[in-house]
Parts: sequence; structure tokens; C-alpha cells
Amino acid sequence: MATGYVFDEIFTKHNLARHPENARRLEAIMDYLASRNILPRLTSVPSRAATPDELAYCHHPRYVELVQNASNRGGGMLDADTYANEFSYDAACHAVGGLIDLTAAVVRGDLDNGFGLVRPPGHHATPSRAMGFCLFGTVALAARAAYKDMGLERVAIVDFDVHHGNGTEAILDEDPAVFFVSSHQYPYYPGTGAINDIGSGQGKGTVFNIPLSVMTGDEGFKSLYGNAVFPALRRFQPELILVSAGFDAHWDDPLANIGLSLNGYYWLCQSLVTLAGELCQGRIVFTLEGGYNLDVLAPGVGNAFRALLGDSEPDDPMGGSPWKEPDVSGLLAELKRIHQL
Repeated sequence: MATGYVFDEIFTKHNLARHPENARRLEAIMDYLASRNILPRLTSVPSRAATPDELAYCHHPRYVELVQNASNRGGGMLDADTYANEFSYDAACHAVGGLIDLTAAVVRGDLDNGFGLVRPPGHHATPSRAMGFCLFGTVALAARAAYKDMGLERVAIVDFDVHHGNGTEAILDEDPAVFFVSSHQYPYYPGTGAINDIGSGQGKGTVFNIPLSVMTGDEGFKSLYGNAVFPALRRFQPELILVSAGFDAHWDDPLANIGLSLNGYYWLCQSLVTLAGELCQGRIVFTLEGGYNLDVLAPGVGNAFRALLGDSEPDDPMGGSPWKEPDVSGLLAELKRIHQL
């Protein structure tokens, strides 16, 4: 399989060393991919800056100007959690443009699938606000470009970051062309993503929130995705699946405690790749979101690439969660009721 990736040194220049979302995250990933001989098996797709018109697919021009001006001034804190430096606007624009071009290559059939190794992350950025370490809604922008510029009619986004993708939902809440799934620890930052939030207006029914209790773990994810998410995606019949890939749902992540293992992550990635083969000619593109334990993040991304490449042996040096998993049958039944599965 021809698997593409996007990486650019500009992504490492958006950096604040003491911040959990820093350049070392991406450096650790690239080191891992090179040392495990994964990188030579991949096809590089160059990044480029998204245009103002592309950014306007999801963001108010005045907000884009605000981020640009903040970078031009040398940066600062855009909210309590989200920083910018002199390179941040350029990095965020290249993250968006690179992911759009990677997605276009997959849609055209030049590549089978791909992974955008981009930062800053994006799924908390709203149309007019930076938050949660995120500047621009990278995956939402790629989804909008897929149906505005690439001829697709239905796109799915699956967000398995431990935090709710509130920015992605805020952007796409009324958009019937995009089916958005988010599994996330709840209640937890940013406090959104309740089970009854299912979209509004013409987009009613195209938002699928899975609010998870702590320690949910591998078996809980398998039950909820296998019996609720995958049937919902089959009903929607997307022509492309985009994945907001956050690796902070691992049991040893310092910022959360949901209980996935690296083997569990591999199962999830492999299952999504298989589902893309069933539903949309294998068209699936991952993009990097959270994950703050580098010993988890690097092999987690490596395992996602193994799934994209068709490899059958994941790397799990951390082992399984030490926690007892809760019963998710009640949550599963409620999801089936709300979404009429």
C-alpha cells in the first residue's frame, strides 16, 4: 500500500519548551519512525501554506488575522493554555495546507492513505477562537476542502483524542456533509460533548458524541466502536474518513485517564483502515492531535502507520491498563437509542 505523510521542520518551530504541547512530541515521532524503518516505506507529501480562502472555509477572517498578528509580534498566550510564537501562524497554515494536499492525493488515488504529522493540533480551535493548544481546525478544514474542492459529498471525521473535539463540532455542527464522531473522557476539558449533542439544523444527526468515564479501556472501546460507531458510519456511507488521532487516551498519559493501551490503539486504527476499505475505497487520512507521554506517543503513531501499511504486529512496550474497566453496556444502549441503531 502507498502510504503518504506530511512533515515539515516548520512544525517544530512552533514551540514552548515548558508547555506539554511542544516540538519534542513531533521530534520523538520522527525519531521512532526512522529507527523502526517505517519512514523509508512512506511517501512524503510536501507541506504548503493554506490560502486565506481555504482558512475561511472554517474560520472568520478577523480571527485568522489575529493569529497572524500575534505571530508577527513575536507571540504570546492566546488563551490560558494556547501559545503562539513568531513561527506559529506559518506552522498552522502549513499544517492545514499540508493536510489538504495529503487528503487530495488520497482522494485522487495517488496514495492509498496517509497521516499528517503536523502541529499545532487543531480540534479545539473554533471559528473565532484559539483554545486547547489549537490554532486552526486542521481536520475540519480538510473535510470542507474535500467536498468543496475535491468533488466528495460525504466525509466522516473520527476523533479518538481523549478530549472532546469541540472546535471541530462547533465548525461542523450544522453541516450535513460531514459526520463527526468524538469519543472522549467526560466530564473533562473542555466540558463539551454530551451524548445528546447530535448536531443542529441541517446537520442534526451528524454528530455522534461518546462521553466516556475514566478507565474505559480496550474492551470498552471495542464494544462502543464495534457496536455503535461502525454501524453509524456504515449508515452514513462516507467517501472519505479523516481521523483526529490523539494518543492521550492511553492509560499512562499524564493529562488524562481513559485506559487505552497501545494494542487497543492499534486495534482502533486497524479497524478504521479496514472500514475505509469497506466503505470508501480505502480512503483514510489521520492527523496528529494530542498525546503527551512521548514513550506512548511515538509507538502509538508508529502503530497507526503499521495499520495504514497493512502490518499485523503492533508495538506495545507499555502493556495493558492496570485498572479495572467499567461496564459500558448502559452507554452503548443509550447511544443506540439516541442514534436509532
